[in-house]
Amino acid sequence: MVGTVLTIIVQSSSATVALTLIMAAQGWIDFPSAAAMILGENIGTTITANLAAIPANLSAKRTAFAHFMFNVMGVIWMLIIFKHFVQMVDNLVPGFASVHPSGITTFVTSLSPDEYTQISTLSRSELTPELAALQDKYHTYQSATSYGLSLFHTLFNICNVTLMIWFVKLYEKICLTLIRPKKGEEEDEEFILQYISTGLASTDELSILQAEKEVEVYVTRVKKMFGFVKKMTNLKNSDKKFLKLYNRTEKYEDISDRMEVEIGSYLSKVAEGKLSHLSKERVRSILRAVTEIESIADSACNIARHLKRKMEAETEFEEYILESINSMYELMDKALENMQNLLKNKKVTESDLANSKHIENSINEKRNLLKQENVENLNLKRYSYQNGVFYIDIISDCERMGDYIINVIESLEKK
Repeated sequence: MVGTVLTIIVQSSSATVALTLIMAAQGWIDFPSAAAMILGENIGTTITANLAAIPANLSAKRTAFAHFMFNVMGVIWMLIIFKHFVQMVDNLVPGFASVHPSGITTFVTSLSPDEYTQISTLSRSELTPELAALQDKYHTYQSATSYGLSLFHTLFNICNVTLMIWFVKLYEKICLTLIRPKKGEEEDEEFILQYISTGLASTDELSILQAEKEVEVYVTRVKKMFGFVKKMTNLKNSDKKFLKLYNRTEKYEDISDRMEVEIGSYLSKVAEGKLSHLSKERVRSILRAVTEIESIADSACNIARHLKRKMEAETEFEEYILESINSMYELMDKALENMQNLLKNKKVTESDLANSKHIENSINEKRNLLKQENVENLNLKRYSYQNGVFYIDIISDCERMGDYIINVIESLEKK
């Protein structure tokens, strides 16, 4: 408890461990008590991370809690065998330090106050031969104690990882169960890169692979964003779900913009390294794909804005318009699914490209057909001119989205 509280106050486990080493080396606390304090400091250091995670995203909160849970569980099982573990470390140290670290307390208490003051403050040349011998022994005990506590700390963490690594899935389930997203939000409504770290990977090939994996995550988010748009289209203006979906769509659009910047910045750093011609082509290809994917997200968000303007105009789409829009959405789903599968495969065959262009042509033909029918329907007054404008704006953005999708697929050709 002392170790935990001290670390929470100081907010640095390194500082409190150093303080514990000093107190033990001076003989102020015995070796087992110092070892117990180190266990407490392992718990205390996790509190700092949890405090820092309070304003952070969901993944940060779960990571901080997993850190806390890992150390607490480690201390619990260690306390069960604490006496034996400390004894084992105490017996290992004499192999390289000649004395037992647990003996420093007995040694210090055997000294008179005057002897202790002299051997701890004066240089060897100022001491009598008897006191010089005591000082040497004192220094030996200090070294043994420092070695012993360092060894205890190291062995504890190694044993803890070796034991707890078998329960990673259980830890994950506990974190997911206890720390959930807020009501109305979902897991991926937090901006976080899953594969790209803040620093570059150890090799250029691995860096590029990480970026490609991140692009797959990017596409999944954009596809989900389009799913929100489809739901919004078929909801009534007065439905509360409409505004919730609109807000989530805008949130995904913001995430999309940030992902484009982060992936692009990462690849720019990768490109500064020594890359082969093939690797340079891969980087250019990914950069092009990322730009086009962000444009897909923009188109999806534009459709959402058309729908919101329709809501603000207090008008509803006729059944014919909804059926036409949904028929275009079916083609968009097919195009997005095809793009996602090809990105996972990381290559495009001639037949894949032909199939992709066939889907794109189908989208263009559908757009042309619906535009032509819209003019005829307006002349027949099947719906208002205002609804016709909203309707064709949505269809046009779908067609643009199709163009961006085929651009992403074409960027894969050179891989």
